[in-house]
Amino acid sequence: MLKQNAKLALKQNYWRAVGICLLTAFLVGGIAIGTVHFGVFSPSEIGDAVLMQSADRFTVKSNSQIVDEFLHEGEPQSFLGEPKPTRGVLAAVFNNATKSQSILFGVLNAVNQFVFNDQIFGGVIILIGALLGILYWLFISNIVQVGRNRFFMENRLYKGTKTGRILFPYQVRRGRRTAWVMFVRSIWLYLWSLTVVGGIIKRYSYYMIPYIMAENPDINRKEAFALSRSMMNGQKWRTFVLELSFVGWELWGIMTFGIVKILFLLPYKEATMANLYMSLRQRAKDENLPFSRLLCDRYLEEGEGDAYPYDQYFIPEVPGRKLVHVNYRRDYGILSIILLFFTFSMIGWLWEVGLHIFNSGGFVNRGVLHGPWLPIYGSGGVLMLLLLKKFREKPLLTFFLAMVLCGIVEYGTAWYLEYTQHLKWWDYSGYFLNLHGRICLEGLIVFGLGGCAFIYLLAPLLDQIFLKIPKRTAVLVCLILVMIFCADAGYSYFHPNTGKGINEDYSKQTAYEQKVK
Repeated sequence: MLKQNAKLALKQNYWRAVGICLLTAFLVGGIAIGTVHFGVFSPSEIGDAVLMQSADRFTVKSNSQIVDEFLHEGEPQSFLGEPKPTRGVLAAVFNNATKSQSILFGVLNAVNQFVFNDQIFGGVIILIGALLGILYWLFISNIVQVGRNRFFMENRLYKGTKTGRILFPYQVRRGRRTAWVMFVRSIWLYLWSLTVVGGIIKRYSYYMIPYIMAENPDINRKEAFALSRSMMNGQKWRTFVLELSFVGWELWGIMTFGIVKILFLLPYKEATMANLYMSLRQRAKDENLPFSRLLCDRYLEEGEGDAYPYDQYFIPEVPGRKLVHVNYRRDYGILSIILLFFTFSMIGWLWEVGLHIFNSGGFVNRGVLHGPWLPIYGSGGVLMLLLLKKFREKPLLTFFLAMVLCGIVEYGTAWYLEYTQHLKWWDYSGYFLNLHGRICLEGLIVFGLGGCAFIYLLAPLLDQIFLKIPKRTAVLVCLILVMIFCADAGYSYFHPNTGKGINEDYSKQTAYEQKVK
């Protein structure tokens, strides 16, 4: 019956259930891609690392050598058959992550190399990683597990349950209490595991604590432990057999290289265990077990509608705070569109010039044109406002669509310039996940974030300012800007800006490619 109910629940909200399991596995550290472990190390692994570094503290080695030796040193792997990336922040993270087999130490090593010139000692990197790993485990990994349980408990009755329920403890401002209870549970399980048999028994004794906290995060540590023990009294063997019944699916998961596990087993198992909790919960209330009165979320027992009635929950949820009140749903007039185009083009020019000054210490007029604007930024910004209007209510989708749109604009512009001018004004060869050197993942992420900032904050604020300009003045300003821009574009078509620093990287890359050939 538990499994049948789980299958029914999955049918009504399948893809969100799969997404929740994937997201949880990623955040908790249960997913490995290649040899890169996306998660944190256990306390024992961190302790071994620190002890090893202490014993070797008098040996002079670079940070990269020490961390790589500790984390099973290996060569950076290629991606999709392409040569390993050599340029950019993501390339550094990817290479360090594949060497160290940890995304955490990959990021730390990349920051050390880019910001501190690899001057921080390996022991310091390991200690920082250990501290971040513990904090991550306490306040993200453990709490995400509780949020996942909340999702599957609600999903039993409400087909419109959102993936955002994974943040449930934070939404009701009970993150610290939940983290504390889960921390004590982990410590007790670790200590009991030293006795082998006791570890197995206590694993099932404390099995329901994450579910109890998912129902009522106001419960304190003593109450949660006592309630879980009483609920699991006489149910440990039943739970063990229930877990054992998934062995066949585990084998299918191995045989299909994890596909069955991702697409079916993980959500199926979580949905089944949520039903087990509800079954034991009902028994606890019927038998009036100690502290069973604290299991008081009646909307988990009977529900109506597509979504859980959040406003009826006995702990009020905290609405998100808006730092700036802007109407991002607005429509933009033609004058505002023109002014926004030039504003964003100038912002892009300042961004590119500023980056070059920061990296090389010298001023370079970036772009094909001679004026202080990069129309690729203005075009991308305006297109996002016009084409992504109906997606503004979905920020995450808007982010990915902005990446795609900006990728198309940037790739198309690069191809056009190469075809007409036979020159390159940018080259991403060597960057992580680049396409013909015209676009790369790192740049698209920046464009996606910048696009969201433009859509949701900057464009509405600027539009409010532009609307205050007298219409005649706005028309005159737009005409002047358009005339100057057209003159610049016409002149630059025959005499493009090819100053120092524009295509130096391209020339070097071309020479290298010819040498390889």
